[in-house]
Amino acid sequence: MKVFNILFGERYSLRRSLIINIIIALSICIALAMIVLVREFYEHLAENVEDALYEEAKEVVRQIDPSLDTYGLQSDARRFEGVTGLYRYTVFDTAGTPIAGTETSPEIQSQMQGLELDQPRKISLLGERLGIGLRAKIDNQNFFVLASTYPKGTEKTKFQKLVYEIQEEIIWVALGVITILTAAIFATRRALRPLRSIQKQAQLIGPSATTKRLSIERLPAELAPLITSVNGAFERLEKGYQAQRDFSSNVAHEIRTPLAVLRSSIDMIDNPEVKETIYEDVLRLDRMFEQMIDLSRADALAKTTHEPIDLHQLVVDLAMDMSAGALKDGKSLAVTGVENCTVVGNKGLLTVAVGNLVRNALNYSPIGTEVEIDVTVNPSGIRVLDRGDGVSDAQKQTLFERFQRGAPTNDNVSGSGIGLAIVKSVADAHNANIEVHDRHGGGSVFELIFQSDKKS
Repeated sequence: MKVFNILFGERYSLRRSLIINIIIALSICIALAMIVLVREFYEHLAENVEDALYEEAKEVVRQIDPSLDTYGLQSDARRFEGVTGLYRYTVFDTAGTPIAGTETSPEIQSQMQGLELDQPRKISLLGERLGIGLRAKIDNQNFFVLASTYPKGTEKTKFQKLVYEIQEEIIWVALGVITILTAAIFATRRALRPLRSIQKQAQLIGPSATTKRLSIERLPAELAPLITSVNGAFERLEKGYQAQRDFSSNVAHEIRTPLAVLRSSIDMIDNPEVKETIYEDVLRLDRMFEQMIDLSRADALAKTTHEPIDLHQLVVDLAMDMSAGALKDGKSLAVTGVENCTVVGNKGLLTVAVGNLVRNALNYSPIGTEVEIDVTVNPSGIRVLDRGDGVSDAQKQTLFERFQRGAPTNDNVSGSGIGLAIVKSVADAHNANIEVHDRHGGGSVFELIFQSDKKS
């Protein structure tokens, strides 16, 4: 099946469709050719049979030897009885007496006596049979040979002759079919070559190369309008993408400053409880804002920004940055697993993604427990293990969607529902899988596993 797909293309592919259409057209042509062949055969059947009978009569003449008994002919041979084969034969001497064969009617003998030397002539026989008479002179003796179609096998004879004619042509027909089929495969591959070029060009277009366009040079005229429309769509997408980046930049500029001013103003509030509440709200807004920027960056990530990354060093640096906050909340962090694991990716966004997983685990873990960051190899990846209440099967289906949050275990746990969506976007940008499983003994295991066969 794999070889078939290589030759004829995948199911529903344009290449397979073209080849099938060519085969259908070829089959129709072959059917028409066979019809014409049969028709021409029957139109020239009488002429062909007469020529064949003449050749058979000459062959019998060459066998006549007057010096031998029965002239060298065996009258009881199957050749003259006509029991088998396509034809029957009768040989007459000078007096018109049959010396071999059984065609002895007066009408036949009369027609045979009127033959001229070495001049074949059609002999009238009963029914649809055909006969050719030939007069020959051997050792100064006249001999008359009648070659005729077998009386009880006229239709069968015609069919056998037709089969014989077809068999003679079938090899050439088969060779023609193979030649045309090979040419069809080659022609379709050659005709679709510009599409493969367009495919490679399209793969280069992305967030880091938004100005690239598909070339219509050497493209079939039928596809040029489509590619022009696609390029127009890319133009509109680039404008929308640029507008999104401008919006993000403007938001960053417009919001950071008011937040900084608001944080400074909080220090002027005398009520400690109000001051702490407002400060937490500002921090939540600031964190949500940072997450939205990270999500935008993850969505726009291009593989041209990838580089080799030491996963062990990445999680060690991350654990050191987050360990102080974890200890302050009565929890701890641990780094386990292999120390030598390198993947290709964007270090900044991977740090954000793993940081979100660790922060999520810390938020949902009870006081006095440890969150483990485990580096794996074969396949390469990072596992974050906690001892929280776990994630229900229903939540696992939507946990990584935007603005979806797990059920909080205490009043201090809050979030925007964007953190795990960022993790999912970063994973997608790295051809990695993000999954959550139940941990043995209680808790959850979040796995960010890289697909080794798709690294780039």
